[in-house]
Amino acid sequence: MGWFGRKRSYDRSRLLDRAVRAAGRRRHKRAISLYQEILAVDPNDVLVHRRIAPLLARTRRPADAWVSYQRAAAQLSKQGFVDQAIGVYREACVHLSREHRLWLALADLEVTRGRPVDAVNALIDGSRRLRSRRTRGDALTLLQRARKIQPTGFEPGFELAGLLAGIGARDRAMRILQELAPRARGRQLRRLRGRLFLLSPTPAAAWRWLAAALQRQPR
Repeated sequence: MGWFGRKRSYDRSRLLDRAVRAAGRRRHKRAISLYQEILAVDPNDVLVHRRIAPLLARTRRPADAWVSYQRAAAQLSKQGFVDQAIGVYREACVHLSREHRLWLALADLEVTRGRPVDAVNALIDGSRRLRSRRTRGDALTLLQRARKIQPTGFEPGFELAGLLAGIGARDRAMRILQELAPRARGRQLRRLRGRLFLLSPTPAAAWRWLAAALQRQPR
């Protein structure tokens, strides 16, 4: 409040400075409150969303943090700064690794930039952080998306098969691994044959695993 009860005029720079100082003193809730004053005036302020998001994550407000990261990335992407939007989501991965929508959004932007390998790697990385009983369905969603991007890729299929086997879908896991077998070589083939043996420990599967293990990599 200013003199005679009048509200002080809006000053974005002043609010930003105060918020930065509050965050530096680990007064996270105070910093959040100051940043929210700016967002009340400009809900699409990218800089503020990027600064408030990690504070929201640290104060156990992951849903609100996700909204801020998403808005920042959406604004940057809309303005044509797709690489910067990807950077926002990469930063978000540090704080919100169990938010499966984040990994999907990141993968979509990587595909937009013509980097399907990076998209698949992000989806696989995300799926590995979602292996608890409660989040395995989200991990499954990520790996299915990865397979759509790389239908014949070894890692997406191998990871998906492992997850399916873990939730009891052994027949489906076996089919995926058998589809991968003709194209697998070296270490990939050894991993694949080992998993097939674990799923179906027959003498034939054991022999194939042994044969793959005895193969030598070409120099």
